[in-house]
Amino acid sequence: MQKPLAVLCAALFLACGLGCTGSVGGGGDPDGGPGGGSGVTVSPAAAYLVYNGSASFSAVVAGQQSSTVTWRVQESGGGTVDASGHYQAPATAGVYHVVATATADATKQGSAVVTVGTNPVIAPDRLTIWNPGLNAVGGIPSRTTVYKTLSPSGGNDTTAIQSALDSCPANQVVQLNAGNFNISGQGLQMTRSNVVLRGSGPTSTFLLKKAGSNYPVVSMGIQFYNYTAPVALTADSAKGATTLTLASNPGYKVGEIVVIDQVSDENRSDSVPPLRTVYWGVNAPAGGQERTWFCENNRPVGQVVEIASISGNTLSLTTPLHANFEVALQAHVVRLADSSGGAQVDAVKYTGLENLAVSGGEGGDGGGNIHLFATAYAWVKNVESSNSLGHSVNLDGAFRCEVRDSYIHTTLNPNPGGDGYGIGVNQYAADNLYENNVVWNFNKVTVGRASGGGNVFGYNYFTDGYGADYTTYVEDGLSASHYTGAHMELFEGNEAFNYDNEVYWGNATYGMVFRNHFTGLRRSAQPLSLVDTDNRRAVGLQTGAWWFTFVGNVLGFPAMPLMAGQSHFVVEADPNNLNGDGASVFMWQIGYEEGSFPNKADPLVVARTYRDGNYDYVSNAVAWDPSDPNKTIPPSLYLSSKPAFFGSNPWPWVEPTGTTDAARLGVLPAKVRFDADHTSKYP
Repeated sequence: MQKPLAVLCAALFLACGLGCTGSVGGGGDPDGGPGGGSGVTVSPAAAYLVYNGSASFSAVVAGQQSSTVTWRVQESGGGTVDASGHYQAPATAGVYHVVATATADATKQGSAVVTVGTNPVIAPDRLTIWNPGLNAVGGIPSRTTVYKTLSPSGGNDTTAIQSALDSCPANQVVQLNAGNFNISGQGLQMTRSNVVLRGSGPTSTFLLKKAGSNYPVVSMGIQFYNYTAPVALTADSAKGATTLTLASNPGYKVGEIVVIDQVSDENRSDSVPPLRTVYWGVNAPAGGQERTWFCENNRPVGQVVEIASISGNTLSLTTPLHANFEVALQAHVVRLADSSGGAQVDAVKYTGLENLAVSGGEGGDGGGNIHLFATAYAWVKNVESSNSLGHSVNLDGAFRCEVRDSYIHTTLNPNPGGDGYGIGVNQYAADNLYENNVVWNFNKVTVGRASGGGNVFGYNYFTDGYGADYTTYVEDGLSASHYTGAHMELFEGNEAFNYDNEVYWGNATYGMVFRNHFTGLRRSAQPLSLVDTDNRRAVGLQTGAWWFTFVGNVLGFPAMPLMAGQSHFVVEADPNNLNGDGASVFMWQIGYEEGSFPNKADPLVVARTYRDGNYDYVSNAVAWDPSDPNKTIPPSLYLSSKPAFFGSNPWPWVEPTGTTDAARLGVLPAKVRFDADHTSKYP
């Protein structure tokens, strides 16, 4: 994506999202949110700026109707901030704090950390604002009022639970006691905002679905939603912009969730701007139905957005755009609808699923265990999701939703085709968060199909992706691919057996891969029996995976074993002899392609991949970009401080510059949970 100069000048910064409330003075409830907790949440919580750079901040005051605040910079000479929260950095390096104080109660304050310096380690055209999930509104709200408490009937429990969900007052909870709840038919459908379904714990409360329905166990939002008639953009909206100028206003509403998308730019040049960003794979030919699966017809680049304010035909948004949207590419806005071209309907917001286990969902890409359809600010927390046919958890057209602290595992069909996938962000889903989860025992552990950017996969543990019919061939690990259109997604602090980006249906672009550990070997946790003899690698990028960035990662591990037929480890595959001698295990395999396995790398992938500050256990050294004079790596691209779930463990837990193995690779809490669970099940 080529960025207009004005956008580069205005957006020459790295803005990070919240990892905590960022509150000072008044404190804050870490589980607080709208209507709960105290203090002020400043969003984004952290920013990295060049000299004289700028950033815009917003604030939410917990427990008050009004979020009116006053702004100031804590340090003298630390820049300026105006009444709207627009900050201008000084020409002096340093760490500064932008403070928001509630107008109605000066004891309530919040702050953002701003680091100002030269030569940011990552070029601005590869950055966006990652402020995912419910971070921007103070975190997942704590709902304490119980509307109804239900116990298992011994028969079919679907009607009783559904009736309670349908009548539950706003901001209240349907509580499930311990036991097995039998779910049937179309499953439980959470179609109302501000409702929580909560169990007594994922080892106590079980939602179980028998085979044969082809529906999820739990769905949130507008199941199988559609779009209204489109309204065209009349002016380009560049990446980083927060406004859309449209041909008409059919009655947009503040707070409404809408979608912006545009036609494929696949026919543009690879060398003369504007450059193409879309590469449809050979399995998605022009005119084929494949180009309609996870997007409007041949419109794979899009984004779910929320309207902050309206002036005539101009919409202001609560999040920045993560791509350029162009009149030349027929960019348009559609609203959510129950039927194609039908009347607008509102998205379901602030609905949650907590503290229970889910099993037995079916239906492939449209089903699975837990499926969020066009929801906003919804969440899945402390859930065990297992034995699915279809995504175990799917964020489909979702906006600022969050899946956290959960154990997501075991497909009943570990093969390609929709049944065997773990977690996903699909159909323009944007600014969502998967954090602190275990994802194990799937065909593809993650997918991102026409996702909308700004999504974050943070501090999860991924292992054992495989095919039932090809257990020795190593599947793709951490990724947002398996269709075209995904862009500007962040992968931070995870551990996975590899990172790869495949192109069977099409490409992804502008992935940000930051401070992860890629082992280059699957766990093969019991009862699985996987042997990594074929296409073993720590990082791979396939044809069309353009403008990917790898900073601060660790590849491999001490005393890595070789498998049958493998003779040695190699830091990087030779781009002119990708397949090598057939006995090599690569840490980096850039520009290859599964299936055809060409001997020469895709030159565009090689040229457009940026790497800096990565350590590998073959060279036993950190590889720096020679043009990077700082050789320092920020702690996070979306968190302002150590998240609470790390406890007393060091953070960041991946530190490529560490001088010992223990300093280089610390403790990942999600992996600790997996280890403990498997030790108890398979002593």
